[in-house]
Amino acid sequence: MAIHQATIDAADLDVALATLRRMRAAAEDGIRSTQVIVVINGKGGVGKSSLASAIAVALAKMGLSTVLCEMDAQGNNAEDLGYLNSALADDGLAQAAAILDGKPLVPTGAARPNLHVVPGGVGLEDVLEELYVQRRLASYAQTPEDQTAWMGMYAAAIEPLRAEHDVIILDVAPGSEPLQLQALVAGDMVLVPSRSDLSSRKGLRQVARLFPRARALNSLLELLGVVVFASNPTATKVQANIKDQLTKDLKGAAPVFDQTIRAVESAAVECRARGKVPQELATSRELTPAVRRSMQALAGDYKSLAMEVLQAKAELDAKTAQKATA
Repeated sequence: MAIHQATIDAADLDVALATLRRMRAAAEDGIRSTQVIVVINGKGGVGKSSLASAIAVALAKMGLSTVLCEMDAQGNNAEDLGYLNSALADDGLAQAAAILDGKPLVPTGAARPNLHVVPGGVGLEDVLEELYVQRRLASYAQTPEDQTAWMGMYAAAIEPLRAEHDVIILDVAPGSEPLQLQALVAGDMVLVPSRSDLSSRKGLRQVARLFPRARALNSLLELLGVVVFASNPTATKVQANIKDQLTKDLKGAAPVFDQTIRAVESAAVECRARGKVPQELATSRELTPAVRRSMQALAGDYKSLAMEVLQAKAELDAKTAQKATA
């Protein structure tokens, strides 16, 4: 069989390599940043985008300058936040320009006060192709540093955003290992939504499997916790069993958050149709009384979860402060 050779143009990795070196130096000095939250699961359909959007709105309402970056070609955040057909929706072109051309990663605008968005969309398909090319080329590199430099492309892209915003949330697509590695290397904390079914737990274990590879480049990465989705709030014994199972899956490596997110299909449908998260529809008179009650309960779940996430983040910040003064 004839072998054809072709020249492939790939993105320059010098900036990514320099970023990874700075991250390594900061880790050696014990300097921890807790700004970038990665929302991830190896399986789709576990509430990942809904969680990322709702937490982003909650943090923005608390006065934190928040960026929601959707690393997903599906672009669900645009529906969740109601900017699908607005000037904010760029189909992922800002991300593609940052990763492929080295341009600054700039949010397309604010979907809410304090909530800036970097949309996903079909433009990320070119990014995915680039990541697969870079991973293949890395296998021919001569040094370990050059072999892993490609994993720092997103870390380099979001680095300037750290100085401008309080929190950056990366909503990561399932299924693409190169993309998930990019997010984990770029992140500080990881939030994993999971349902109780075996397939969802398998997706969780996939994330845990990627952790060692990401931490080899980002040693301060922390698994913040697991959020149980589609839970019946009255089934306390079932919830306890689910949490025990997930804790075993993680081998005690991360907590399972006390607050679960209940399954309310009618409320979820209304949220997506109206482009608002549960907290924004909890008092809407446009909903039927039954749906409004369900929406209020769901909004309460997300509000409590946001407080738990901030508490976990504060504990990490406290540990950093103690090390800095030791």
